[in-house]
Amino acid sequence: MCKRIVMILLALCLATGTAFAVDAKDVTFPEKVTFDDVDLVFNGSGIRVKSFVKPYVAALFLQEKNSDGEAVVKADAPMAIRLYITSKLITSKKMSKSTRKGFKTSTNGNTAPIQAEIDQMMEVFSEKIHVDDVYDMVYVPGIGTSIYKQGEKKATIKGYEFKKALFGIWLGAKPTTEALKAGMLGQSNG
Repeated sequence: MCKRIVMILLALCLATGTAFAVDAKDVTFPEKVTFDDVDLVFNGSGIRVKSFVKPYVAALFLQEKNSDGEAVVKADAPMAIRLYITSKLITSKKMSKSTRKGFKTSTNGNTAPIQAEIDQMMEVFSEKIHVDDVYDMVYVPGIGTSIYKQGEKKATIKGYEFKKALFGIWLGAKPTTEALKAGMLGQSNG
């Protein structure tokens, strides 16, 4: 029934000229998003899988498509990652622990220079997390990385180094998972 509703909504959107990218686990991402007056396009998406649990689906949005993870991580350009929570097993505590571990891996264990920024981001994850919650992490040069939950801006964290570490969690040399990275870079359909 849920799939049928999604397909009907997709057909209606396509009939009205709105383009969407249908993706993994019945999660639909838009072809384009706008944050802080910056337009971004859908680059790719994938499913995070951990011990047979699929806690979220993630999508990458860039100014123009790019399949090079290292280039995306290093780019001082507008971009966004959207996390769509798909499992009731994901909790605030688990999300915070996993994200902190991701920062440690992304920075090769050197989180000290951005620890205050990481702590600021963890405040956003301290709120209760539900299935269908959507988090957007949007980087804009000169502004920083804004963290949204359900479309409401919760924090803006300054710093290019923080941005590189954050995006490195999914797209760096040691990503959360290679399959998720490949999907977000448009190399496979997660």
